[in-house]
Amino acid sequence: MENCAIGIDIGGTRTKVGLVDLSAGKVLETLIFSTETKNARRFEQGIGDAVHDIQLKANEMGVRVSGVGIGVSSFVFADGTVDSTYGFMEFMEDYPLANILQKQHDLPCRIDNDARLVALGEALYGEGRGADRVLVLTLGTGLGIGLVVNQQLDGKLPYGHMGGHITVIQNDIPCYCGKTGCLESLVSASGIIEAAKRGKWQEKNPEVAFTVESIFKSAESGNALSISIMDDFISHLKTGIGNYTNLYAPDKIILGGGVAKGLKPYLPRLKEDILLGPYKRYETCIVLSKLEEHAGILGSAALFNPI
Repeated sequence: MENCAIGIDIGGTRTKVGLVDLSAGKVLETLIFSTETKNARRFEQGIGDAVHDIQLKANEMGVRVSGVGIGVSSFVFADGTVDSTYGFMEFMEDYPLANILQKQHDLPCRIDNDARLVALGEALYGEGRGADRVLVLTLGTGLGIGLVVNQQLDGKLPYGHMGGHITVIQNDIPCYCGKTGCLESLVSASGIIEAAKRGKWQEKNPEVAFTVESIFKSAESGNALSISIMDDFISHLKTGIGNYTNLYAPDKIILGGGVAKGLKPYLPRLKEDILLGPYKRYETCIVLSKLEEHAGILGSAALFNPI
């Protein structure tokens, strides 16, 4: 296990840190803790402690760590500076995250957008292996997008990571980006909850926990309001997939994130009638992630992959 790196996936609620065997595509050790979103010092301390602990584990295994790769939900520039998480992390504006961690641990540090790195993990080690063009939609609190071409991230900087904000419908549902009718505001966990609130789902189902999972389950059980919410969700997601298909011409589309876990019964509806293929005899397939939460750790560590 000479080719190992630390991968860090910084989420809006949880941060996942792992030691990754890059040759095998295997997460050897993991640490998961709550993401500090308000205080930079506490954030740096939490990340620093986790990296230190993982390094100790690596030393016990006799493994050399080649570097630390990090995925974060924002714009990331070539020098490792993070800019604009749209208020999700209050201190992360023009924030020199790579330099901070490199000084803490005397290890090379590389950073990219989290959704792009999830896509890299899927393309190298998950359902995207063997495909030339892999598009990954991460359906979680928001909507993340990543494209990998021939096992490499498409483009050096994540300027396209706001691709979830394509307008797919005219409505009055505001998105944090300032627009309305964004795909992200319709197919994310937040969007599903907002649709349920507007339909007074909680008042009509007071005995059930008000969660995305509960809405999915009640739709499968025949709850009329939940079925309506899911019908709209699938319709919007299908529109988005059709648009991305024509933009990116992926050989494989992978759906990941917490919301995707409940989509298995709906895959046939997403696959049918994808409009206007980008070229003659074009074919693609839509699958669910099997890496799930490990995708971001693997993709972040893969910033040190020699491939």
